[in-house]
Amino acid sequence: MNMDSLSLILTIAAFIVGIMLLTGHGDIFLKGGNADIRKKLYDEEKMAKASGVALILIGIVSAVDLFTTALAFKIAYIVALLIIIIGLVYYLRVKCKK
Repeated sequence: MNMDSLSLILTIAAFIVGIMLLTGHGDIFLKGGNADIRKKLYDEEKMAKASGVALILIGIVSAVDLFTTALAFKIAYIVALLIIIIGLVYYLRVKCKK
């Protein structure tokens, strides 16, 4: 198994989990940690939708990265991933609070 096939598997997994979270069937992927405190502080439906959107965006960026080989695209891939993750954390901390 080379790196391209691993990237393809991760891209497909990001799309599947993202769609499951958006449709409300992926709550199992948000489990873990201190669930009681999280339920009191955050709106879990908003968290699931935001995480689903972030995973779909990560899947799109990863799919584009599969077809590029230039160093500039690899740097742009890492920057795009960081922006998506920072945006998700910001949204979860600010907009998903009850």
